[in-house]
Amino acid sequence: MNTKNSEKSYVLFLVVYILMILTGFILPFFSDPDYLISENTLSELGAQNTPNNWIMNFVFILLGFITFINGFKVVGKHRVQIFALFIFCLSFVLTGIFMHAPIDRGVVYDSFQNEMHSVFSTITGISFCTYCLVVSFIIRWRYQKIMAISVGIIALIVSYLMIVHSDYRGLYQRGIFIMAFGWILYSFKFYEYVFTKKEYFQLINRNGK
Repeated sequence: MNTKNSEKSYVLFLVVYILMILTGFILPFFSDPDYLISENTLSELGAQNTPNNWIMNFVFILLGFITFINGFKVVGKHRVQIFALFIFCLSFVLTGIFMHAPIDRGVVYDSFQNEMHSVFSTITGISFCTYCLVVSFIIRWRYQKIMAISVGIIALIVSYLMIVHSDYRGLYQRGIFIMAFGWILYSFKFYEYVFTKKEYFQLINRNGK
């Protein structure tokens, strides 16, 4: 693996992560006049027939791709874990392709796109929590395992709060996104993972020679 290329890829991931945060808090001022940061989600920033919606959707797609590229370099040898990450990233990208219904439902929009957006949003949430769980099995240190599982549990709890306290779902969702991708960034850089079976036997054979 080329260390310089990996470092550049990680820096790009960090830049896109920061861009996601900035877009989530700045774009509302250039979006639908009825948009509220506290109440409306990031998906509604990228909603159909919404001013400057392409910006949020572009960030979704870019973030999904760069997350998987970095993840493949880190956990790519672990099949179950990379598959869970792939489903998470793919469904996240598709939420940027299939757009949410606009805030004003009186505006003409494509209901099929809205339905598909809802489906892929649900898959994104489920696959993220699944990734948090399965990746904990290959993490070397206990406190890092606990952190991975805790992030998944918190994501579930806050997702539930979005339903219970819908007036604050915009803030809750932003919190989930900042936490989830922030943790992924941290884990890709600082977590240590166990050897795969193939790597383990290669090490045994090498030491036996």
